[in-house]
Amino acid sequence: LAFIWKHVDRIGDCMMVTQAASGIRARPMRGLARRQDNAIWFFTSKSAPKDDEILRHPQVCVCYADPGANTYVSLSGTIELLDNQEKIDELWNPGAQAYFPAGPGDPDVLLLKFSPEAGEYWDAPSNPVVIAVQFIKAQVTGEKTRLGESAKVMMGEHSDGHAKASLSFLDHRL
Repeated sequence: LAFIWKHVDRIGDCMMVTQAASGIRARPMRGLARRQDNAIWFFTSKSAPKDDEILRHPQVCVCYADPGANTYVSLSGTIELLDNQEKIDELWNPGAQAYFPAGPGDPDVLLLKFSPEAGEYWDAPSNPVVIAVQFIKAQVTGEKTRLGESAKVMMGEHSDGHAKASLSFLDHRL
């Protein structure tokens, strides 16, 4: 669980996947990770098409990628639209200012609150020499290549308010 939140916060930009009338749609978004809320917040425009998509289909996926570090995170959960000026003021930052130059009082500003329910991550060595050695080792020994690890993590809330951390390690090959 800590691995996921660390990298979601570090990477920042993701692809948000929603269900549009014409099918699945992905778009880049910059999120603000708040582990204590089990939430990732996004600023958006009230007139954006994704808002209607979210109202019809609140189940979304957000995917974070850092190819240079060979680290990838995928989160599935629900998203909701929030027109909450107090929360907008709390989360306002220079990135939001770039999209909304009129500031946090801009009447077009809207928040999206993504609540992850499940996540997966993949993490592998990014050094090409290490990768090459692992592939050569696999060819010589006939064993499967082991390049990093992946895991599935449940991220919902227990009834007592504590985050669940149910790790299920998968095949360590990527």
